[in-house]
Amino acid sequence: MAVDRTAHERTERSRAVRRVLFYVLLLNAAVFAGKAIYAVWSGSLAIASDAVHSLLDAAANVIGLVVLRFADAPPDQGHPYGHRKLEVVAASAIGVSVGIAAVRFAWDAIEALLEGRAAPNTSAVGFAVIGGTWVVNLVVARYEARRARDLDSAYLLADAAHTTSDLLVTAGVAASFTATYFGASWADPVGGLVIILFIGRIAWGIIRANVMVLIDRAVVDPDRVAEVARKVAGVEAVHRIRSRGTEAAAQLDLHLLLDGDAPLREAHAIAHQVEASLRREIPGIVDVTIHMEPADDPEEDL
Repeated sequence: MAVDRTAHERTERSRAVRRVLFYVLLLNAAVFAGKAIYAVWSGSLAIASDAVHSLLDAAANVIGLVVLRFADAPPDQGHPYGHRKLEVVAASAIGVSVGIAAVRFAWDAIEALLEGRAAPNTSAVGFAVIGGTWVVNLVVARYEARRARDLDSAYLLADAAHTTSDLLVTAGVAASFTATYFGASWADPVGGLVIILFIGRIAWGIIRANVMVLIDRAVVDPDRVAEVARKVAGVEAVHRIRSRGTEAAAQLDLHLLLDGDAPLREAHAIAHQVEASLRREIPGIVDVTIHMEPADDPEEDL
C-alpha cells in the first residue's frame, strides 16, 4: 500500500520552489555584479573572492531551476519511488561547490601573504558596495530559509545556508577592508583566510545532511511507529520497522503480527487503519508498505 502527494500538489510545490529560486537568482546576479565591478577596480582579493562566492550562489540557483524541474515528477516504472532524491543530489552539489571554492580562496590568500602583495585600493564606494550587498544577502537568506520550511525543500534550505555563508564572507570583507583602509596591507588576505574557515564549516554541514539521505539513514523513530501501530485494534505486535528519505518525505515499511485465523479482509482493514494512523500521527510520511504475518508463526522473527 502506498500513499503519495497528489499530482497537483507536487506540481504546485515544484512551481513554488522554482519561483523562489528565480527571484533569488536575480538578486544574487545583482550582488555578484556589484562586487565584481568594484573588485576589478580596487584589486581587493577579499572582495574578488566574495564576488566569486556570489557567482556560485547564482550558479547554484541556475542548477536548481533545471534539476527541480524534474525532482517532483511523479513515480514511474523506472523510478517507482519518485525522483525527489534529485533535489538531495543537487543540494549536496552546492556543499561540494562551496568547499571547492573555499580551498581555492585559501590558496590565493596564502599566496598573497607569502608574496607580500600591496594593499588594494579602498574608498567610500567600496564600503557602500559591501554594506549594500550584505543587506541584500540578509534579505535573501531569510526569505529563502522561510520558504524552504514552508515548502519542505531540502534544496532551498541548502541554498539558504549557502547565502548565509555570504553574510559571513561579507562581514569579514568589511572588517579586512576597514583594516586595509587604515594601512594594514596584510588584512586583505588574512581576512580572506578567516572567512574561508566559516565557509568550510557551512559546506560540511550541507554535505553531511544530504549524504545521510543518500545512504538511506533512518528518518522516522521506530519506537514511535511501533507505539502508533499497536494502538490499532487487532495488532498483536510490530517489527522490522525501516524508514528512509527525508523527514518531509519519509518512506516507511514494517511488519504487522496479526491473528493467524483472521480473514484476509479483516487483516487488510487493520493494515489500512495502521497506515492511516501513522500518516496522521507522524507528519512527513508519504509512502507506507505493510507486510502482514500471523502472530503464531514460529518463523516470524527470521
